[in-house]
Amino acid sequence: MTVKIFSFNPADHRQQFAEHGFVHIKDGIDPEFLEVARAFSQRNLEATKLDQFAIKGKKEQSLFDFPDGTDYREQIFDAVSQVCGLNRPTMALSERHIQAYEANANPNPQAHKDRFPSQISVGFSIDIPQGSTLVLYPYDHRELNPFNKAAALINSLQPDELPELVLKDAREVELADEPGDVVMFYGSTTWHLRRNAAGAVNLYVKVNDFDYDPLGEDPSTAERRERTVAIMGNGAQADLGGMVAAKSRRLDFVSRQYAPHGEHESLHAVLYGSEPFGLTPAQLELLRAADGRRTLDDLVGAVAGSGEWSRDEVQRGSVTLLERGALDLI
Repeated sequence: MTVKIFSFNPADHRQQFAEHGFVHIKDGIDPEFLEVARAFSQRNLEATKLDQFAIKGKKEQSLFDFPDGTDYREQIFDAVSQVCGLNRPTMALSERHIQAYEANANPNPQAHKDRFPSQISVGFSIDIPQGSTLVLYPYDHRELNPFNKAAALINSLQPDELPELVLKDAREVELADEPGDVVMFYGSTTWHLRRNAAGAVNLYVKVNDFDYDPLGEDPSTAERRERTVAIMGNGAQADLGGMVAAKSRRLDFVSRQYAPHGEHESLHAVLYGSEPFGLTPAQLELLRAADGRRTLDDLVGAVAGSGEWSRDEVQRGSVTLLERGALDLI
């Protein structure tokens, strides 16, 4: 059964989003989908809650499963690309979580920015108690959160950069959302919070148009990796060169580490939730150059063309990145 998710015309909200960076759509959830989401949250939150994302005294999160047979990626991508001006062909779903706030949730929590892949955060209001509101700061302090955790941004700030200080004079937008409403905003660059959140239940879907899904919650992410592994395992590595290579959607970050004493440094890459593995300088350049448009042969040629490494060395490095999951074939 295919369930319709939205009940609005995206064209009606494009100008509002373009002018203000957010939109609040009253009754934007299709009534049937609202009931599906409400039933899921009541039935499955405890069984599927994501302990690694739970914030004690604030909220618990559960991976949301859309109804079987529903073309939810297409519906969400179509709506968000039209409202928010994203490039539809390169969109990825980077998060789909039910958020349920505990009874002792802080009524005035610290503002936060969503993780880096949350270019657009789409909030579905499922159960919202009277007096609970979504607070956005869309006009000030719009620096990007470059991390894959909201808390990592807070931890990276200096004391005088914390949101409770910098937002004192910022323009606040308080949205009194109700069950059935939809909100869209720039999640990774907009400070936001839920005021008087106790008992509130939201479904948040996060998307971007730069093909990035470190949590692996877009079903096509696993499919892409499985396809790459299958190609690598068929013994036809000589035929890889003509295929297009892209950075893995699961690549969390690349780091250059320095020892606290001496001059030693090392390069690492990390897939989200995994242990780091070493990189050579040539592999770092391969990752930088992998834009998802060039074939592997073209990528290797461009990096080897610098003259710092032989083509054979770069070629071997590219195969290792494919095997370790830092590159995929698309």
